Amino acid sequence: MLGAVALCGAGVWFFRPAETVPPAPAAPAAQVAADDAGDARATTSFDGPLVHRRAAVAIHPVTGADPRHVARELRSAATGAGVGALTESTFAVFSAELLGYLVPELTVVLPEGTTVVEAEAFMRDHRPADVGFYVVEPVLVHDLTFAVVPAAGVAPAAVRDAEDREGVLSDSLNHYETTVQAAGLTVRYFGAILSDGQVLAVREAMARAAHVTPERVGVEAGEPGPGVDLGTGTPDPGAAPHRHG
Repeated sequence: MLGAVALCGAGVWFFRPAETVPPAPAAPAAQVAADDAGDARATTSFDGPLVHRRAAVAIHPVTGADPRHVARELRSAATGAGVGALTESTFAVFSAELLGYLVPELTVVLPEGTTVVEAEAFMRDHRPADVGFYVVEPVLVHDLTFAVVPAAGVAPAAVRDAEDREGVLSDSLNHYETTVQAAGLTVRYFGAILSDGQVLAVREAMARAAHVTPERVGVEAGEPGPGVDLGTGTPDPGAAPHRHG
């Protein structure tokens, strides 16, 4: 097991030799979306199935409203309407144009395959009363799962604790989910496009915590599908933002 990288797909661990996990893809980097500050450009070669087009909603609640309550209402409405599960993200997924107009308190991303028109219809029909303003925009998101098998004698839970203490994952990813399993642990990230430098920082931090080399930290797509090829440049993810007050 220690000579292999553990990767997680559909909730199942599987293994492949560590040497098949490259330290960085050879594909050319492309200019992509804003970083997590929403005001800089990131470059990435982690594209293809790791990058997806989605419809996202930037939400500004009315004064005094709780964004968490708005999120719960929207999730319930999406389930009832057959839209599917909504995913919360940071505002960094949005374009500079939108962020120059509105910095949302809540960002929700609709499921794969949902169009901007369908997102518009969902918000029109199910807009919570405490939503004062919203904008729908097509975005590019990274959906990544990092996975590592610790060195002999290092418990997966101890790896998680070491990562939390160091804080590199929090700084690089902002929002992520760590899952501890018997064989190792995974870190799932969904949000704004990460630069190659950010991905490397995460792999190095996980490697330090697990007492292995960064090459032993796998990077896989969070969900199936062909994704978006950024090797020839940044695609226009769709139409201009649709604003609603």
